[in-house]
Order: sequence, then C-alpha cells, then structure tokens
Amino acid sequence: MKNVVFDFYDNTNLKSYNLNESMRYQLNILGSLDVFTRKHCENVASLTCRLCEYMHLDKNYTVYCIMCAYLHDVGKQFIPPSILQKPGKLTDEEYEIMKTHTTIGYEMCMKDPKLRMYAAGPLYHHEALDGTRVS
Repeated sequence: MKNVVFDFYDNTNLKSYNLNESMRYQLNILGSLDVFTRKHCENVASLTCRLCEYMHLDKNYTVYCIMCAYLHDVGKQFIPPSILQKPGKLTDEEYEIMKTHTTIGYEMCMKDPKLRMYAAGPLYHHEALDGTRVS
C-alpha cells in the first residue's frame, strides 16, 4: 500500500456545503462586525471538513460538524467591539465578557429552528473532553 501524505491545508480537496439562509445571515452579521472572526469561522469549518474526510466519517455527520464549525463563534457578534477587536491583552473583566460568547451563541441557535441542531458548536467549542473549560 502506497504511503499517502494528507495535507490538511490543501484547498483542492475541500468540499463546499451550502449554508442555509439563517447561517449565511448570521455569518454576514459577524463578518460586518469583525472580519477576522468571520474568516476564522470559515477556516475552522474548512479544517473540520478535512479532518472528517481524513477519518472517513459519514457524509451527513461531516456536514453536521462543518455547520457546527461555521457557527462556533457566532455569539461573538454580541461582544462589544472594544473587547472583540482590542489589540492588546484583555483585562480579567473583559475576558469574562468574551467567554460569554459560547452561551450567547448557543442561545441564539436554540431560538432559531434552522440553527437549533447546530447549537452544540457554539456551546462546547471551549470545553475539554473531561468537561472542563479551556481558555
């Protein structure tokens, strides 16, 4: 068997999945507030796609993971721009506010029937496998 090198950053193998209208709307709002976070969400979704392909996961589960990845930081649209775009280190108080983007994103998804099934992406993306929070 030939040894194949798998390049996770190779865009030629990425598949694009159609985002529903609710997802496009939320990502466009996020992009208008913070281009860096929007691009980060797209990159996380691309890497998630590549990881799922590498692990030969079921297509439906792969699409689910990709959608969760796109939405993982959607709650950041409710973080004040002075914190979200701060060039330096956040204060302890600012950091506590920033950490709320996970539950804000979760609540946002739960309120939208088209996004509800992807609510785990925003809620758990800063959580380790043992349930502790990861900074």
